[in-house]
Amino acid sequence: MKKVAVTGASGFVGRAVVAALAKRGDAVLALGRSASIDGMPPGVKTARFDPNDTKPHPELFEGLDAVVHLAGETVDGRWNEEKKRQIFDSRVVGTRNLISTLAKCEIAQPPVLICASAVGYYGSRGDEVLSESSPPGDDFLASVCKAWENEADVALLLGMRVVKVRVSFVLGDGGAVRKLLPPFKAFIGGPFGTGRMWFPWIHLEDIAAMFLWAIDREEVSGPVNAVSPDIATNARFVQALGHAISRPAIAPVPPFALKLVVGEFADAVLASQLVLPAKAMDLGFCWAHESLEEAMLDVLAPNANKKPATHELRAEQFIARPIEDVWRFFNDVTKLPEISPPRFHFAMPGPPPDLSRGTTIDYTVRVRGMPVKWRTLIAGSTRESGFVDYQVRGPYALWRHRHGFESGKSAGTIVRDELRYSLPWAPLSDIALPFVRHELSDIWAYRRHKISEMFS
Repeated sequence: MKKVAVTGASGFVGRAVVAALAKRGDAVLALGRSASIDGMPPGVKTARFDPNDTKPHPELFEGLDAVVHLAGETVDGRWNEEKKRQIFDSRVVGTRNLISTLAKCEIAQPPVLICASAVGYYGSRGDEVLSESSPPGDDFLASVCKAWENEADVALLLGMRVVKVRVSFVLGDGGAVRKLLPPFKAFIGGPFGTGRMWFPWIHLEDIAAMFLWAIDREEVSGPVNAVSPDIATNARFVQALGHAISRPAIAPVPPFALKLVVGEFADAVLASQLVLPAKAMDLGFCWAHESLEEAMLDVLAPNANKKPATHELRAEQFIARPIEDVWRFFNDVTKLPEISPPRFHFAMPGPPPDLSRGTTIDYTVRVRGMPVKWRTLIAGSTRESGFVDYQVRGPYALWRHRHGFESGKSAGTIVRDELRYSLPWAPLSDIALPFVRHELSDIWAYRRHKISEMFS
């Protein structure tokens, strides 16, 4: 059993973290601007702690095993100079005051600080692949996050282990997702702007689990991207939302209209951030809700017995060669044109890259005589085990291809393909599904034939 204090415990994420800690039997001190916080689980103690108050209260933190720092003014709403000052001070000055308080502990100072940050650290970066090592952006939220994390790092001087959890859009029963529902229920919901910007997200259950994981794992330190590995555009996000509540999601929200409503905050809503959870993947964090469409149904239609609006293609092939030979073959991008049907005129304009995580591959194909530009991202790769690629730019709303390799009998290798895909502008585009399924089946049949031929 650990003893943990949580600041900002009355917030959307704070309540989930407190509940998760209490559920596993930890002794939790929930801290908020009021000494009493409604709705806390049985056995959770509450106390008043406002990080913006310069008066220290080290007695609250004596003898704890960890502090989870979540307090901060919400970024929702129309921004003006006063709102921006509150956003900055509640995070930067608040964190400074918290660490000043921790420094005054005389008996037993907490050894771990898990401080919230945000993917806003990166700013808007288009299709640039972002990991924890990427530099910060240069807009307002990026400057707030950078200063916020710098203040948290002061705790390193106290000998504390510091983890900075860069939170993305949290998908749960409440919070920001509930604020998106009214226009969709009124049949006027849709993507923001073009919908092509990358929209990092995470399920509420997973963000709470990630804070607990960061508390428990000594090897976790520094920044951690709290995002699902299932990368998604804004268009796909709202399409999944519309499907969950049985509403279309085809009415785009023009950027100028958004700016009229929320002012400068529109720049944050329209930001594009292709964020990978590199550190969490490397250190073995397991997501309970990795798929966006399934997570959206879990939140908005938990008892509807509804299936996600995605489609699958699965294939399996045995190759009578050692796994290292098969891995070497699939890791060679120059083989792609050879295993693609000739009618697609598969072509790569540049030199072939290495298939490591974060690698992007540009190529062109012809579909029914029409040229199509395609960009693929290698989102995850484990040597001689498998890799996952996503369509970053192309004709699909979702294209996630998992390649798995397993040593089989007689020194051979089993190759498994799992393709999950969806079309844009669903359900209007469903009319094209029979053609797409037939085309994909033909492609995979050709691939199996060519791979067998090349290995034989």
